[in-house]
Amino acid sequence: MGFSVKQARQYAGFTQIEMAQMLGVSRDTYRKIELSPETASVALAKKISAVVGIPIDQIFFTQSST
Repeated sequence: MGFSVKQARQYAGFTQIEMAQMLGVSRDTYRKIELSPETASVALAKKISAVVGIPIDQIFFTQSST
């Protein structure tokens, strides 16, 4: 089972603003990643994975309809 970036954030219990702050990016930049995950750099994808505690391949390398 895979998670979308948004689902992973929600599963971890964070708001978009909290995630953006933890990642060191603006809320708008983070929002764009939720809408279009392929825009995330590898380094940022790794940070997202670490923050939410879900393996990177379960977030960024799965087919998702959301």
